[in-house]
Amino acid sequence: MTAVVLLATIVGMGVIGVAYGLRGHRVALDGVLDAWERTVPLGQSDESSARAVDRLGAPFVAAARRRGWATHRWVLRGLADLEITGGDPEAFVSRLVVLTAGGALGPLVLWLLASMAGVPLPSALAAVVMVVTAPTAIALHVSGLVRRAGDRRRHFRVVIGSFVDLVVLSLAGGVGIDGALHAASQVSPDWAAQRLGRTLLTARDSGTAPWTALEALGRDLAVPELVELATTVQLAGTEGARIRQSLTARAASLRRHEQADAESAANAMTERLFLPGALLLLGFLLFIGYPAFQRILGGF
Repeated sequence: MTAVVLLATIVGMGVIGVAYGLRGHRVALDGVLDAWERTVPLGQSDESSARAVDRLGAPFVAAARRRGWATHRWVLRGLADLEITGGDPEAFVSRLVVLTAGGALGPLVLWLLASMAGVPLPSALAAVVMVVTAPTAIALHVSGLVRRAGDRRRHFRVVIGSFVDLVVLSLAGGVGIDGALHAASQVSPDWAAQRLGRTLLTARDSGTAPWTALEALGRDLAVPELVELATTVQLAGTEGARIRQSLTARAASLRRHEQADAESAANAMTERLFLPGALLLLGFLLFIGYPAFQRILGGF
């Protein structure tokens, strides 16, 4: 009887939460204007933020901002990962809440259902599964974000190298530094090049220096190569440095860095492939030697 009451309570709370999340909310006019003016990253849409489940993380994000947690280095790193992957902090926190609740309540519900069905399961097993499942789900979700952000940062560095080469070509043709930056950002339809183009276009419309906009973008995305590029461009724009030679050296440095990363990844993959090869050889030796070993044992 107690299990039935507890299960009914959990189901009722879930129904109330779903009904509250699906209930329409009145949107203020300033919220509509902010949503209209907000730039959506290439390849992303507002459908994910419009779902009811993504509103679960809004109170947690607001509480973190009120308590000043937004300045913590881990939080800043997470915001940079979300920024470069085109994610929304509220949607990310909502998924964390859902995964935590599912990992914590899922084993309990299964244990209750098994008990009601007459299959006795130890309560300690359900408790252990609850303790293990929730952190594992959170770790997998966070590691997935970190992995996607790392891949996009590597891609962004490659695009920066090509972008710098195009800027050098425009400068060689007699174009100014501002025009060269804008022309180079409009060549490729890649998402990283378009992100650079939108940043430079916004800086030009607002009267901000392009190197200031590039530096802010590099810090928001946690891409130090973009910050270094902004510093080089600033020296040319404010102190008249030899920009073509500086940018050529910067592009060569980026290519060497990417080549070293590619070689390191290839070496790591080769080392990881050694273990499957060794296990395959061991299995082959066991397959060949088992009949002879069986005959030897049968002779005694």
